[in-house]
Amino acid sequence: MTKLRTLSFIALLLLVSCSSRTDGPILPTALGFGDIKTIFLGTTRAMKSDGTFGFGRSEELQMMRVGVSVPSERELGTIPDGRSRPDPRRHFVMTEREMYQNGGDFLGDVKDSFQSSTPDTREVTVFIHGYNNSFTDAAFRMAQLAQDLELPGAFVSYAWPSRGNPLGYEYDRDSALFARDGLERLLRMLASADNPGQVLVAHSMGSALLMETLRQIEIAEPGWVGRNITGVILIAPDLNPAVFRGQIGAFQTVPDPFVIMVSRKDRVLRLSARIRGDQERLGNLQDSKAVSDLPVSIVDVSEFAEGNGNHFTAGSSPALLQLFRRSADLDSEFLRGRGARMGVDTGSARTFVLGEGFEGR
Repeated sequence: MTKLRTLSFIALLLLVSCSSRTDGPILPTALGFGDIKTIFLGTTRAMKSDGTFGFGRSEELQMMRVGVSVPSERELGTIPDGRSRPDPRRHFVMTEREMYQNGGDFLGDVKDSFQSSTPDTREVTVFIHGYNNSFTDAAFRMAQLAQDLELPGAFVSYAWPSRGNPLGYEYDRDSALFARDGLERLLRMLASADNPGQVLVAHSMGSALLMETLRQIEIAEPGWVGRNITGVILIAPDLNPAVFRGQIGAFQTVPDPFVIMVSRKDRVLRLSARIRGDQERLGNLQDSKAVSDLPVSIVDVSEFAEGNGNHFTAGSSPALLQLFRRSADLDSEFLRGRGARMGVDTGSARTFVLGEGFEGR
């Protein structure tokens, strides 16, 4: 590795916005202080002797339900965390954790959760986190998105064995490959619950994990993705555009909508591309040339970037979250035709810039 690439890698570690947390305690006493979100988790993290989940890898897919208390007084997009000594009045807190001994009980509770929604909003949202995340991050981020975007249905998070350390980038890349089979088992299990569909949301390195998993499912069972996945959203995907083309090319039917949220100001992905010798990553495309012939929507959120590497703008910008919340139907609002155009759009791809020229209903 050249001196320039070494310095770039160090800068990447310093800039990366995927936060690292020490898993906090479970506090039933936090009930009543904030809004409680029920999050279902599947994990291939190994359980430690104290009952917490570390960064070790486990071939077993373990399933559980957790309660997350979201404090009422906080800024949209933030996840205030008291680490080992949280204050439920100000911090996200895990209030309970129930482990499932079999998939039937897990699926039964998931089904009960999404059936409480209205018929037109019954769906399961599955979140796959990115690099440098702890087990707690996986639960807290899903709870934050569900709360801030006022999502309906059931919420599931896949906690793959990230090291949860800025110096664990290579470990995380291997773990993302390791975690494909566990994610496949989780997605197939959810598909058997007779739910009306799964919306898959992945961030950063989690996008590479998700796309590899969907590709391997589709190769084994052509048409599965189109039959069981109702939407895909990749947020700042740390993924080579050519690799992405090969992955999505394996799909018999591409889910619609299929959204890629990009930011031309994403410094983390800029450095990631430099380290690999790429011009750009999928999450910081400068225009839509690389994917212009694909049935996807490119949503440019560059105008909402506010620092910290600008690597999770779609989920952390208060202004952007407010914009999403004002939209009664995000799919019809901008994924299918509203917004300003940018770059080259000569094929199937739809590209939209969100900013002053776009307003939700």
